[in-house]
Amino acid sequence: MAKAKSKPPAQRPQARKATSYAIVLFLVAAAAIAIFQYSCFKYELTQDDAYISFRYAANFLHGDGLVFNAGERVEGYTNFLWVMLMALAKQLLGIDFIVTTRLLGVAAGSLLFLLFLWLMRDEFKENPVLLYAATAAMMLTNLSLAYWSIASLETAAFAFMALAALVCEYRKPQLTPALLVLASLLRPEGATVFGVCFLNRWLAGRALPLRFALTYIVPLLPFAAFKLGYYGSLFPNPYYAKSGVGLEYIATGLQYFWAFTKDLGGYGVLFLVPLLAVKRLWGRFSLLYIYVLLFCFYIIWVGGDVLFVYRFFFPVAPVLYFLFAVALLDFAERFIKNAPVAKAAFVAVVAAFSIASYSLSINHVKTYWFYEQNIVRKMHFLGTMLKKHMGNDFSVAVSTIGMISYQLLGHRVIDLLGLTDSYIARHPEQIPGMTPTWKERRFNSSYLLSQQPDFIIFSTGYKPSAPAERALMMHSEFRHKFSPMGFVREGSYKVFWMRHGEIDMAADSVHHDYQFVERMVDGFYHTNRTGPQTALPMFKEAEQRLGEVYPLLDYAIGDCFYRSNQKDSARARFDRAIAMDDYAWEARIHAQHLALERGDTASVYAYGNYIMKRFPWLKDDSYRSPFPPLQALPPDRD
Repeated sequence: MAKAKSKPPAQRPQARKATSYAIVLFLVAAAAIAIFQYSCFKYELTQDDAYISFRYAANFLHGDGLVFNAGERVEGYTNFLWVMLMALAKQLLGIDFIVTTRLLGVAAGSLLFLLFLWLMRDEFKENPVLLYAATAAMMLTNLSLAYWSIASLETAAFAFMALAALVCEYRKPQLTPALLVLASLLRPEGATVFGVCFLNRWLAGRALPLRFALTYIVPLLPFAAFKLGYYGSLFPNPYYAKSGVGLEYIATGLQYFWAFTKDLGGYGVLFLVPLLAVKRLWGRFSLLYIYVLLFCFYIIWVGGDVLFVYRFFFPVAPVLYFLFAVALLDFAERFIKNAPVAKAAFVAVVAAFSIASYSLSINHVKTYWFYEQNIVRKMHFLGTMLKKHMGNDFSVAVSTIGMISYQLLGHRVIDLLGLTDSYIARHPEQIPGMTPTWKERRFNSSYLLSQQPDFIIFSTGYKPSAPAERALMMHSEFRHKFSPMGFVREGSYKVFWMRHGEIDMAADSVHHDYQFVERMVDGFYHTNRTGPQTALPMFKEAEQRLGEVYPLLDYAIGDCFYRSNQKDSARARFDRAIAMDDYAWEARIHAQHLALERGDTASVYAYGNYIMKRFPWLKDDSYRSPFPPLQALPPDRD
């Protein structure tokens, strides 16, 4: 047997050098992924919207079908493959939805990092490892990548599939359609990625790539047939609830685009550098330029995202970072003739950009991480207490539907914003004088009241925030048939609205002056922020504009008097609220305190007995949160 030829002595140092370089590069990649995963678990959360998908998966496994409410075929999700994956893991392996989605999300985010560094390896080749570390730092200082990877949504998985499809266009174009199909099953925006690849192939080949289009479209036809047959529409219901065409959507989209450009884009530097190099780089990276352009256009056209923390830019960011790094190195090597100095300048600029984008975005990420955690905890509490005290047969209408709908499996949950209700999404209501400012502009409070929900939950307690919540206040049947109620949690009451009579829409009227709601909202806002002296005239103006006695306003005005030590005026308001509303529990509690101060023990006992018999849950403080405590207050909203 012939002996294997050994490498010449001159090649051995080169081989050892290449091996050492590969090991160091591997360590950089491993360190980057380790830091990324640490960031994921540091910002550990399950986004409220994720529980919508959990409810669909749970109902599917229970045998009710792929529905939000049993018997209502509405496609209120936009992540079919994600829902199927979590249902499959639960059915076959018994893995909880949260565990499955977090593992898949973090894994997808980690693979996205590997794919990004692989792209950089193709471009940077044998450049100093420090250049790779600098570009990885851009990804790591974008905390929205970690935030959305751990949030139990499909965001990271879709971003990975989109980037994988783009990479395959360079390496294995025959695989691109399969990845685009998977991306489209994860998110409808997969069609946008297909459009990018289709356009780039068309421009490159000067002929329509029909075969490519067919290999993408044909595998999706069974899914389209299912959607048409089961839900009656190709488009998911959130498309009708959220999207529209018009200047107001474009204006909102531009605001969303600017928020990303200013914070994570370093006031536009992230876009400017690749733009300045477009002539030199277009030949090699036209696909990536078209991707960024079309995806940003799509984001602006649909009005951005109702969720904060730059979610819609997650699939765009890695491509932008790649183009930024390539363009910057190109500039450095062209204008700085000394190669080591050029590379040092590159590292310095990338490091400065990374620090700047981190500093500009960190407050935003932390703020909305806190608020999202808080709303999920609040809805878990309300769902738990409703199940405990209100029986097994009730319905709830709510504007933040995720966690509470998952808590209330088996109960009908109506989405005030129409994401999971086809009638609201397709038949929006107009309230004179009311200009919606939220991304979810669709609501129909008349329809909602006709559904006779037993409870309605506003995201901010007494104060209606969403347009759908404010619109309810304009209806006389809501004001007359719903009263605020509460459950005690950690020494304070969390408020919801309880129906105490049959809704008669024939008797309903919509108030003519929307400013009554605005002034009332302002009053609730200022009560705990600037004090009762500021809130009192706002409540009084709301009362004047309403032109009728409303127990809620009597309580609010009485509370301002009580906090200002005007006890007689407070008592008069509380007494009127109590006379008008048998459910005016907080007015009774305050009246009981005033009676105790007067030494009127008979009234103290009378109020106490009434409250205990009528509202026994007001004294139930047995709830124990399964969540770890939130350690700090959020930064100021940006």
